[in-house]
Amino acid sequence: MRGVSPLVSAAILLAASIAIGYVIYNYASASAAAVAQKPQLLITASADYVGSTAYIELSIKNAGGAAANITRVTIDGTDVSSQLGLPRQLPPGQEIRKVITIDNLPPGQHIVIVTLSDGSQYKASFVS
Repeated sequence: MRGVSPLVSAAILLAASIAIGYVIYNYASASAAAVAQKPQLLITASADYVGSTAYIELSIKNAGGAAANITRVTIDGTDVSSQLGLPRQLPPGQEIRKVITIDNLPPGQHIVIVTLSDGSQYKASFVS
């Protein structure tokens, strides 16, 4: 009975393992690099009311690896861009924190939409 010697089979298995590991490493590196070179916005908001006026504490943080060119921010369809001084570039690691006022915003769940210059949008919701 003839077959492959244990030494040759071990060498073939080792070479195959190294080749597969190299392919997986290249794929993971390319995926991580692609994610790191895009903006990633983290949006938080909370609201307090005085009469019919809502005071919304809004935070927009860029946790990505590229600057975000923010052109518009809306809360339930109300454009609050001027209160944030937009359009504005938000570098990686930087944050915009601002208290925004909106008259006659009813209590409940609200949607914040941040629009970038490339047309992409980031959405978040909060309950007041």
